[in-house]
Amino acid sequence: MTDKIEKAPAVGCLAQAPGDSQRLECDLPTLCVQAHAANLMPLPNGDLACVWFGGSQEGVADISIYFSRLAKGSECWSVPLKLSDDPTRTEQNPILFPAPGGKLWLLYTAQKSGNQDTAIVRCRISNDN
Repeated sequence: MTDKIEKAPAVGCLAQAPGDSQRLECDLPTLCVQAHAANLMPLPNGDLACVWFGGSQEGVADISIYFSRLAKGSECWSVPLKLSDDPTRTEQNPILFPAPGGKLWLLYTAQKSGNQDTAIVRCRISNDN
């Protein structure tokens, strides 16, 4: 036991990793029971973008794609934004792709619950990152 008491970091804010002075870590805030398959992308303006999927359980139609941003110079991530919401399909495995010309693409799969063989690829395009 040590005499040092460490304050728990705020959810969504960077904090020094215990025992590793070279690493920062944080837990992104989410209202979902399950969230995974996170993908990080540095943006041209110095921000860091993160997308993932979350909901009640992988494979269920309430699974949607979420986005959060760590603005350049900030220590806390933005409140997550739901980017997809198809009540008939489970939306999973997001990736970000910086396309030539400055557009940012979000690619992800959408399939009927429990049926991977019904998967389709979906895309959203941002003109302002």
